[in-house]
Amino acid sequence: MAEEELSSDEALKALERFVVENDDLLALEERIGRFNIFDALGIARRELQHSNFLAWLLDPAESHGQGALFLKAILMDLLAQTPPELRPLSPVELDGVELRGVDIRREWRKIDILITCEDPKFVIAIENKIASGEHRKQLSRYEKVVNEGFGNLPRQFVYLTIDGDEPSEEKWVPYTYGDIHRVLTRVRKTHATAIGQDVLAFLDHYLRLIRSQFMDDPQIDELCQRVYKNHRQALQLIYERVGSPMAGLVADIAETIGKDERWHLVNRTSKTVVFIPKAWLDVFPPIGARPTFDNRAWVVLRLDCGRKGCYFGVSVWPTTNRELRRAVIKELISDSDKFGCRVHGKLTDQWTRLHKSVVARWNEGDEPDFERVIAKVQKRLDEAERRLGGVPEALRPIFAEQATPAGSP
Repeated sequence: MAEEELSSDEALKALERFVVENDDLLALEERIGRFNIFDALGIARRELQHSNFLAWLLDPAESHGQGALFLKAILMDLLAQTPPELRPLSPVELDGVELRGVDIRREWRKIDILITCEDPKFVIAIENKIASGEHRKQLSRYEKVVNEGFGNLPRQFVYLTIDGDEPSEEKWVPYTYGDIHRVLTRVRKTHATAIGQDVLAFLDHYLRLIRSQFMDDPQIDELCQRVYKNHRQALQLIYERVGSPMAGLVADIAETIGKDERWHLVNRTSKTVVFIPKAWLDVFPPIGARPTFDNRAWVVLRLDCGRKGCYFGVSVWPTTNRELRRAVIKELISDSDKFGCRVHGKLTDQWTRLHKSVVARWNEGDEPDFERVIAKVQKRLDEAERRLGGVPEALRPIFAEQATPAGSP
């Protein structure tokens, strides 16, 4: 425990302060507390039900009466974010055709959503992850199943998660619920007069659910931070009795990194903090291929909090220049004692993990000691600065070589 044990009177007073005249809590409840059919049915974070709803929405033959409107909108956006060699057709090709012979399958050979189309011919496999992570070799197995089942049919593999998690297989493309929210919001606005009121109401509930449960919202984040900061004792007490404080631990890690002038915070999710040394911002070329992230951040550091511990890692994300990406990886792993990097798993052109190590452990089901974990995180940050401090100097010749046109002196 990071907090001292409270007496019964102290615990009661902490809870009273939390619920009485707590304007921040009232504002938070007002923002996220509207009735939502998905919450009411208890399916807000259940993968099967989300897959069912998405399959219903994407199926041109379903009762929403909009034909391929939702399917085509999401496919256009997905294809635009996919490297050309990993997509079955281009957004331009899709834009000018009418989709014929579409079949949406649920749990075909255990694949969450499988989309097949006869004209134009393609197959798209979607693995949907909300509450759980990827199981061992899962994506590899599904890829094999599709390859065996559909011969030479053009295909694409999609890894749908809340935060755009890195897939373990290079042919799988990350896609997020934030992407789905953005696309469906645009469709709802553009076609509101053509969509039935019952479908609009259902769609609005789903969009609110995604925004409140799965997406970063600066106002909600600020309110949560204030509530947590001002009522930490009460929340620690609640966590002990009814839930996990993991989100609070990740918030503390993000705050620790954000206040440290050595680091640039790239992204924070409910379980991961992604960051890079600020010194890298002026060195790394802007070739990152993840559209919602700083394109200078493609070799990234990360701190992940799971059920049993906190882990530090180094990853290389997809880029628009694969030759340069390979050269950088080759340099970083050339001497494992120098930067502590080596390839974990397969060396791919999409997602490459170069380091993973334990920062702190705890028993599954136990509450981590916040102060102990943060102290270990700070120690690991110091180690990372020392070990990775020479990265810019080592990579400058590679970047300079790539930037020099062939034949230049």
